[in-house]
Amino acid sequence: MTPELDAAARERILDFVRPLSVGIDGVTNFGFVERRIRISEILSEGEEGRSEASGCAEIDPNRLFLLAAFAGLPSARRVTRDSREELLLRSLQIPFEEISFLVSSLRRVEHDPQSAEERIVHDAMLLESVGAYGVTQILVAGARERMTLAEMAGEIETRMNAASFRTPAARRLAEGRIELAKTFAKRLAEEVAEFDDRVGEAERLPNTSRRTP
Repeated sequence: MTPELDAAARERILDFVRPLSVGIDGVTNFGFVERRIRISEILSEGEEGRSEASGCAEIDPNRLFLLAAFAGLPSARRVTRDSREELLLRSLQIPFEEISFLVSSLRRVEHDPQSAEERIVHDAMLLESVGAYGVTQILVAGARERMTLAEMAGEIETRMNAASFRTPAARRLAEGRIELAKTFAKRLAEEVAEFDDRVGEAERLPNTSRRTP
């Protein structure tokens, strides 16, 4: 079990990870770290949520907090030997074994979550990419990358179809959000196609305003 992290320790960790998380993908802001932690806490709350997410295994709230906080950092900034991250954790009296477990969890959490905490944080991160929240991020990133509206609609549809949650609690929260995003993507694609069709039709019609010699 991870030693108890009091409010001061948690704030030190947040002060460390916030600036490192900002701007990584061009759309991240200071509130994303706290949001991910809060989603993780919501997914782990209650007896039903614990049993569903972990197969009745007890969830370590301190381990969950650390994983949710550090999961938003790029791989180059994650915990490595004698890094600033490790020095911070050691200064908070976190044992070497727990730091090693955190390093392993960070490597697995996105693609192969195994522990209860990993599955919860995986789903918390994924919940940020679906629904209106996820659509907004895709549109902002798409505009930055100069994607067309049709490409953005396709990207939204692809991401919603690819979303694979590991906990029943997250699947329930995601269901309506995914449907909303898919409906938006479908409508966007339809409006783009409608506009393009009208442009094509106008180009095919004779120019009636041109005077006949």
